[in-house]
Amino acid sequence: MKRHRRSVSSFSLLALATVAFAALGAGKPVDIDAEPRVEINDGAVRKAMQDELSRSMSDLRLGDEPRPYYLAYTISDIDQVLASATFGAPTAAHHYASRVLRTDLRVGDAVFDNSNFEGSGARFASLPIEDDYAALRRELWMRTDEAYKGGLEVLARKRAAAASQASAEGDGTLGDFSQEEPAHIELPAASASGGHSDGNGDVVMLRKLAVRLSAVFRDFPLIVGSRVTATAAVVRRRMASSEGTFIDDRQRTVRIDVTAEAQADDGMKLHSFVPFSALTLATLPAASEMETAVRAMATELTAMRTAPVADSGSGPVLFEGLAAGQILKLLLADNLAGTPPPKTAAAGSEERSEQSELANKLGQKVASPLLSSVVDDPLQESGPGKQTLFGAYRADDEGVPARRVSLVESGLLRSLLMSRTPRKEILHSNGHARGSRFTSPRAHIGNLIVTAKGGRSRPALLAQLAKIAKGGGVTPYVVRLLEDPNVAGGGSSGDDLTALLSFGMGAGSHGPPPVHPLVVYRVKDGKEILVRGLTLENLLPRSLKDVVAVG
Repeated sequence: MKRHRRSVSSFSLLALATVAFAALGAGKPVDIDAEPRVEINDGAVRKAMQDELSRSMSDLRLGDEPRPYYLAYTISDIDQVLASATFGAPTAAHHYASRVLRTDLRVGDAVFDNSNFEGSGARFASLPIEDDYAALRRELWMRTDEAYKGGLEVLARKRAAAASQASAEGDGTLGDFSQEEPAHIELPAASASGGHSDGNGDVVMLRKLAVRLSAVFRDFPLIVGSRVTATAAVVRRRMASSEGTFIDDRQRTVRIDVTAEAQADDGMKLHSFVPFSALTLATLPAASEMETAVRAMATELTAMRTAPVADSGSGPVLFEGLAAGQILKLLLADNLAGTPPPKTAAAGSEERSEQSELANKLGQKVASPLLSSVVDDPLQESGPGKQTLFGAYRADDEGVPARRVSLVESGLLRSLLMSRTPRKEILHSNGHARGSRFTSPRAHIGNLIVTAKGGRSRPALLAQLAKIAKGGGVTPYVVRLLEDPNVAGGGSSGDDLTALLSFGMGAGSHGPPPVHPLVVYRVKDGKEILVRGLTLENLLPRSLKDVVAVG
C-alpha cells in the first residue's frame, strides 16, 4: 500500500458539463500465527540515520569531486494486512512487514545540482526490519555511496548539456533547490497511528469481512467474476536530513475494494466497483451497510447486461456522487502541480509528459466562476460532514511543513502546488511534495476542497440538464461512476449551449485519452434509464470552464 493517500475531499458536488461521447460495441511475508513485530531498540534507527548523515556530510568525497551539500534519509516501516475473497471463499490472507529507505543526495549547490534531470531522483532500497544499529548503519553507508556516485554522474551529464545549450527561458538563475526552514515533528505513537495495531487480529477480521461481502454475489448468478480486496496498513515514517529536519509520524488506513464483472448477451464486457475507506477497522461503515451497498452494485451491474447501448453524439452530462469527485480529480487535481518537469540531455528540453496542464496558466481563467474556491489543505483532518480526509499530513516528503494553499478563486488560477524545485513564478515550496514508496517527491494534492457558488438541488440540476438538451436537440446523461485505475478490477442560454456543445466528436490520435463511465443513465421524458457503452471524449482541464450548474 502506498504510504500517502492522495485523496479528493468527499464532495456533495454535482458538476454539469457537456462532452462528446461515442457508443462502444514487496514486502517480506510474516507468519500470521507469529507474534507481531515489537521494536526493542527504537532509538537505533534514529541514531543510525543521524550518525551516517554526519559521516557522509563531513567525509564523503571522491577525488576532486564535490562533497554532497544535502542528504536526507526517509525510512518507512510498513505493517500491512491483506485479505481477499471471491463468492464467499477466502483467496488470500497475509500480514506483511517491510522497511523501505529513500535516499535523496544532492551534489553541486542549490543553484545547480544533480536534480531535475533525466536519470536523477531519489534512490530506494529495502532495509532490515529489525532495529539493529550495525546492520542499519551498514546499509545506509552502502546506499549513500551508491547515491553519491550516481549523483556525480548525473551532475556531469547535466553540466555538459548546460554548456552546449542556451536556456530558452533564461531560467538558470532560478536554482534547483529552494531553501526552507527544517521541520521538527515527532508525534506520539497513539495519536499518530490511532492506537495499537495487532496485525494478526486484523488479518482475521479482514478475512471475515472479505468473505461476508463477497458472499453477496452468490445471489447473482449472472455476475461472472467478483473480488473483495481488503487492506489495512500502518506506516511509520522517519525522515532525517543534513539541514536538521527530523520527522517521526505514522499514518493508518483501511481500504476495501469490491469489484465485479458481467457480460452482456452481445459480448460487451461490463464491470463496476464500490470502495470503502477508514482510518481503522473500527471506523469502517457497519458490515450490514457495506452489504447493502454491494448488493445495490450487483443489482445494477446485472441490469446493465440487458440495458440499451448509448447513442453516439454530443450532449450535456451531469456528474454526481463519486463521479463528481472523480471528474474533478481528473481535470483539476491532477493538473495543479507546479514542479517543473526534468530536462533531458538530448535537447535540453523539458519532459512535457510530466508537465502539469495548468502550470503555465497562473492568473488565467481555468474553471467556471461557479467553482468559487479551490484550496488544498493537508492540515484539515475531516470534511464538512466529519468525513475523514485521508490526504492529511503535517510535513511533506521533502521535510517542509504542510500549508493551506488557495489555488482557484472564482474560476481564476491563483497559485500552484509546489515542491522544493522552484519555477519562475513561485520560488519556494508550500509543503506539497508527495511521493509514494518508490517515486521521488513531486508536487501533488493533499486534501483538495472545492466550494461551489449557487448550488442547486438535484431536481433543479435535472431540470437544467433537460433544458440544455431540449435546446440543442441532444440526449442528456447522468454519470455516477467512472473507471478508476487505482481500484483493482475497476478498469477505467444560447451562448451557454454553444460552449457546451463545442467539444465535437472523437478525440482522435492527438486528443486526450477517453474517459470511461461505468454507471450511466440516459434521461428521457423525466425518467432515468440505465445504459451501457458510453465513452466521454475530448475531456480536458479547460472543460471545467463550461460547467453551467453545480449542486
